[in-house]
Amino acid sequence: MFVFWLGWVRAPSPEVVCAHKIQLIVETATPDQREGAEALVNRLEGRCVTAIQRKIQLRGKLVYAEYAKCVMAAESLMDAERC
Repeated sequence: MFVFWLGWVRAPSPEVVCAHKIQLIVETATPDQREGAEALVNRLEGRCVTAIQRKIQLRGKLVYAEYAKCVMAAESLMDAERC
């Protein structure tokens, strides 16, 4: 039972989740959106990990695990933001 629970709760670290979100921004930005994408990446780099750590504290590891797995499965930033 404990092994099942551990596997269910196990999730990527906040740093990995943030890196994936940044990668999604870079991949989906068109050449004319580069400036906006760079600004979004800079803002996300500064706040993402802190925001996720706050989410873990407020909502718990189970909710974070579900969120992190959803973001990592997302193929676009829009899908990731729906998580």
